[in-house]
Amino acid sequence: MISPNMLTNGFQSFEALSLYTDATTSVSLAYEVDGLTISTEANFARVADDINEQINVVRKNVQQIEKLHTEAIYATSPFKHSQVLRSREQYAKDTGVVIASIKTSIQVLGHAATDPHIAKSDRAMRANRHIALCRRFLEQINAYRKMEREQADKNRDRLVRLLNIACPDVTDSEILDAIENDTVLELMETKLPDTCGPGETRKITKDVNDRIGDITNINHNINELAQLSIELNDIVNRQQAKLDTITVSVERVQTRINSGLTEKDYSLMSRSSFRRRRKWAILILIVFIIGIVLGTTLGVLKSQGKI
Repeated sequence: MISPNMLTNGFQSFEALSLYTDATTSVSLAYEVDGLTISTEANFARVADDINEQINVVRKNVQQIEKLHTEAIYATSPFKHSQVLRSREQYAKDTGVVIASIKTSIQVLGHAATDPHIAKSDRAMRANRHIALCRRFLEQINAYRKMEREQADKNRDRLVRLLNIACPDVTDSEILDAIENDTVLELMETKLPDTCGPGETRKITKDVNDRIGDITNINHNINELAQLSIELNDIVNRQQAKLDTITVSVERVQTRINSGLTEKDYSLMSRSSFRRRRKWAILILIVFIIGIVLGTTLGVLKSQGKI
């Protein structure tokens, strides 16, 4: 089963994983996952890839757990049932460790994605990848929870059938009520036929006890997965809100840049037009001056009789 500490301490461990480092001009945050400091985009991508690989491990483990669930439900003897349960519980425990690791890494990665000391465009890129990771992890957790719920129902049906065989006079509704109220053993004490010998009674009681315990453990795991699903949904929603804010800010900057470029183009065009008009004015002035000079010169020469 997934340990409650694994599920609740994932986010709290961020405090231990976030380190403050002094720079020459400012103080910036450094984020660590499994000893790797997320200080560059390459490191961020590497951690994201590692998380993807861990999610693949969870997916494969869940497939194996489902297979062992089926073997446990249809086990023909209490010994075989207990043997399969031990194997399945080990897979579930290992899967819980991986899930807790993914949860911690996703939390740290989320803070690294919104680091105020990196460019907004980099924050937007990191946030997009972080959201995609969260959604993929959430999808796998929901698939795990769905499988567990289905197996719990099958386990309950198998227990009803077992009790129907052991206690022919008991109705399905009585058995289901006993399972719901955790009074199956009391029901067996009053309804088990007297023809069952002590050895047979012990065998049936152990088998029923194991299956009841199995249903209880599965339901406990379902509840923990449901809580994790809620937390992941919350992470996605908060990260999406931050991404939306960053996107709006980037768009505003881009709009200002575009506006500035337009004004610059207009200014350049105006200056170019002014320079052309000034050149024409100078040219006209020169022609006008030359005309005056020529006119004056011709007048003087004419008055002197030289023309």
